[in-house]
Amino acid sequence: MPLFDLDVVSTSATTCTFNIGVKHLELVIKAGQTRIWGSADCVEGRGSLVADLQRGVPTVLPISWDRQTSSPGCQAASQRVPAGTYSAIAVAGPAASNTETFALR
Repeated sequence: MPLFDLDVVSTSATTCTFNIGVKHLELVIKAGQTRIWGSADCVEGRGSLVADLQRGVPTVLPISWDRQTSSPGCQAASQRVPAGTYSAIAVAGPAASNTETFALR
């Protein structure tokens, strides 16, 4: 089961707040250009968690993926993802991380 660590780091000179809740900061997995899973897809409730971020001090969020597909709102049935090459990106509103490529065996 793949495990990812999302590191959220402030570059502001002063302490700032950032919502790191599961509905606000999402890890998205893609196969090529096709979105196959999102960490916020099947979350119930508010999914909000505001954190105080200090400049240069990472807040680390571990996220695991069960290798099943998902869809926003959990509308579609999930399927097991086969071995292959995938990409991961963290998204928070209009902000996005660099894309990381990884392989599943």
